[in-house]
Amino acid sequence: MAQRTYDDSCGAALAMDAVGERWSMLVVRELLLGPKRFSDLRAGLPNASPNVLSQRLKELEASGLLRRVKLGPPASVSAYELTDSGRQLEPILLELSRWGSRRSHRPEKGMSTDAFMLMLKALYFPPEGSRFDARIRIRVSGDQFTVVVTPQTIDVSRSGAGTVDVEVTGDVLALWDLIFSGETVPDALASERITLTGDAGLAAEFFTLFSVAPAAVLPPVPVGG
Repeated sequence: MAQRTYDDSCGAALAMDAVGERWSMLVVRELLLGPKRFSDLRAGLPNASPNVLSQRLKELEASGLLRRVKLGPPASVSAYELTDSGRQLEPILLELSRWGSRRSHRPEKGMSTDAFMLMLKALYFPPEGSRFDARIRIRVSGDQFTVVVTPQTIDVSRSGAGTVDVEVTGDVLALWDLIFSGETVPDALASERITLTGDAGLAAEFFTLFSVAPAAVLPPVPVGG
């Protein structure tokens, strides 16, 4: 099936030609933290049928946003990764996440681990004067990520290597509740919703650094008289 087009030369319309189909931006989201096999993408996007997901991958490849690669060794496994052009969508996707967070709700129906970790990157709003500076390892639903935080920046990578100050293990709902539902680290530890290695106080402070993006206050549109 031919890819649909708006037939409009506006830059926004051309961008939507490339990524405006259902699931396209979420495929990009799932690949921002590194290459994935088709089965991994299916696990992160369980509501996308295999046929639709295959079609989106073909379209994104044709648009130059992703490419096929071989992972290994020891085994040579086919996978998909973003091109440089595809990675340039990251700030756009993070801004969409900030905007959409005002409509967000507790992910009872599921949320991929990559979506959760990128949400942390999008919603990092440390309080003024914060001096937090640490490396945090998060083990969530079988995946490992390293979060490097400074007072001004946050970086998230899919990695279990290197030394960290704190390691936290839990599922997406448990970690979500630490950020947005008011659950404390001591309570989550006591109920065994999370496990923790390292400074519990540092972990507790880490989970206070994220918040839903405030609604933008737009100036009134001038009206000619």
